[in-house]
Amino acid sequence: MADKDGAQGGEDQAAGGWGSWGWNMVESVGKTLTTAMGYEDMEVVDPNAGEDGTQNANGTANWKNDTSLDRRGMSEESKSFWGKISQMIGADVTSMLSVPVFLMEPTSVLQKMSEIMEYHLLLTRAAKATEDAEKMAWTAAFAVSVYASAERTWKPFNPVLGETFQLKLDGGEEGEDGEYLAEQVSHHPPIGAAHAETPYWTYDIVSCPKTKFLGNSLEVYPVGRTRIKFKSSDEELSLVPPTSKAYNLVLGKIWVDTYGELVIENHTNGWKTVLEFVPCGYFGAGRYVVKGNVTDAEGNPRLYVDGKWNDNLGFSQCDKSGAPVGDRTEMWKASKKPEGDAYGMTSFVHTHLNAWKGGPLLKSDSRLRPDRCALELEKSGEAQTHKHQLEERQRAEKKKRTEDGNEWSPRWFRLDDELQSSLRDHEYTTEDCPPWVFKKFPEAGELAQVEAEYHDKAAETFSPWQYPDME
Repeated sequence: MADKDGAQGGEDQAAGGWGSWGWNMVESVGKTLTTAMGYEDMEVVDPNAGEDGTQNANGTANWKNDTSLDRRGMSEESKSFWGKISQMIGADVTSMLSVPVFLMEPTSVLQKMSEIMEYHLLLTRAAKATEDAEKMAWTAAFAVSVYASAERTWKPFNPVLGETFQLKLDGGEEGEDGEYLAEQVSHHPPIGAAHAETPYWTYDIVSCPKTKFLGNSLEVYPVGRTRIKFKSSDEELSLVPPTSKAYNLVLGKIWVDTYGELVIENHTNGWKTVLEFVPCGYFGAGRYVVKGNVTDAEGNPRLYVDGKWNDNLGFSQCDKSGAPVGDRTEMWKASKKPEGDAYGMTSFVHTHLNAWKGGPLLKSDSRLRPDRCALELEKSGEAQTHKHQLEERQRAEKKKRTEDGNEWSPRWFRLDDELQSSLRDHEYTTEDCPPWVFKKFPEAGELAQVEAEYHDKAAETFSPWQYPDME
């Protein structure tokens, strides 16, 4: 979602990018609408049962139509608000609603994109695997792992155009370290791009998600493009995530489900992994379940992969029908979340995303946003002021660009029209998702020395601007 006429976001992006953005988008929209309607304390005992506890003949719950909410008991202000949001039904609301700081968490959307890197060593395991089937299974574990951090109910800050985020990737016992860089490359529509690289693999993502507001629910389509390359074998893989949907945005307690297929295809040898994210059934049946197969170039099942997307993933040998046989090898287990965290953040957020050990860093880095820093220090009023100032500054820059006849050019990514020729059938077109590709990592002379205790100096340090000297 994006602030109206302000800094654009795209928290719909899944995963590390695509998934994380989507989850936070639906939660934040829901909180905004529910609070404004005055129903923030209303509970829904079972999100899958009908109003009267019954089901229709086709097995679906007897919910009221999203657009036929009972207005009895609503204040005139609430009726007026519902009249306004009713006009949004069927629309993409990523740039229609402004979200106040009290609904936000102290991270940027670009930081949310990077959460897939919490378990980046899974991708190293995939790159080192000697068997094609296991290579695909470990890649699937990497792709699914980001969803373990996707249930937070707070909204990250929308990136300013030109904002960046850097992350060092610890090689651990698997090998050498790596590097990650993300940049907000477009304001309208909101688009983020990121590149990660280690001695074993590269990871690229472009995220430009879409939403559809349905009245009391919201569908999130993770429009984007993810490519992974294994250096030693020169293999390239594409990844397309499933869809998310938030329920009870206006009436009831918000809950979110992810359903559909996660598709990973090896462009080099034709192997494929298709995992089904099972829709949540009645009384929560099947919640979080993910399952599917790794298939060879001829479409024959070679491994069975299953688990829960918020907790674990493993693989087993399978028969010709794809059914599991034999013992299960667990590939990934979600780290335990800190207890009592006000935002429900993972330890990875605290130790990597919102922390800096000091040293060279781009002045456009998300950590240095003064509104984010103030909120992290629990200074919400100050955070709101900084947020407004950043949005006004971004509008002023846009106006000056227009007056001067200049265009914005991202520093670390560029458009590559030749990418269209390598798209797979299951990938989004370059019209739906522009072909942003990585240029280079920053050189030493392009970085500033930033101290580990950067919060108090954030307002004077943060600079993603095209005209840094503009008043």
